[in-house]
Amino acid sequence: MNVNIQFKIRLRKEHKMNRQQFMQAMELVLRPMDRLERAELLAGYAHKFTLGLREGKSEEDIARELGHPEEIARKVLGERYNANAYSDTSDRGRVPFDAPSFREMKPPVNHNRATRNFFVCIGLIFLNLALMIPIGLSLWSVWLTIASLSLLALAPVAAAFDYLYLNHLETTEVFVAIGLLGIGILFALASKFVFIAFKNVTLRYIRWNVNVMKGDVSA
Repeated sequence: MNVNIQFKIRLRKEHKMNRQQFMQAMELVLRPMDRLERAELLAGYAHKFTLGLREGKSEEDIARELGHPEEIARKVLGERYNANAYSDTSDRGRVPFDAPSFREMKPPVNHNRATRNFFVCIGLIFLNLALMIPIGLSLWSVWLTIASLSLLALAPVAAAFDYLYLNHLETTEVFVAIGLLGIGILFALASKFVFIAFKNVTLRYIRWNVNVMKGDVSA
């Protein structure tokens, strides 16, 4: 029996595959796709294997969760899917298990994109050093000032210390301590909201930098 036909029958009867078998099966059933398009899709599935292994899953479990290669091909290829095409060994004169390894299936390096990313990275460095980092430090210094003013809430403690150790406490000092307590609480609440706002802005800006360096123009 032809090796390709044996492989196809085994795909239909079994779905217990390790990473290499799954990737080779995907390479076979996705032959109608453009080479670069297919390579990107395969790299995405390989990344899912990497993430699953980090979570402690076995390669067989990951393959089963991803689905059967033929079912995936039906969804991805649509009308281009041809179940009878997999017995053809004319493609590069080799059988499915001679399909490229994962490393060989990685898309070729786009040197134009690498050059773009390099200059984008340089531009971001100058932008951050000259403008964004000073602005960020100024904003966080505002938060630090507000947070330090929240220490006014400790005024009653100072008044109690004055009374216990110095035997000196005036009525005006009591009212002032109560007033400062209220002001300190207000500054503490304000510092909390300002911290949350500045944190969100900072994290979003950092993510924007990362996405821009990755070439995500929608970042």
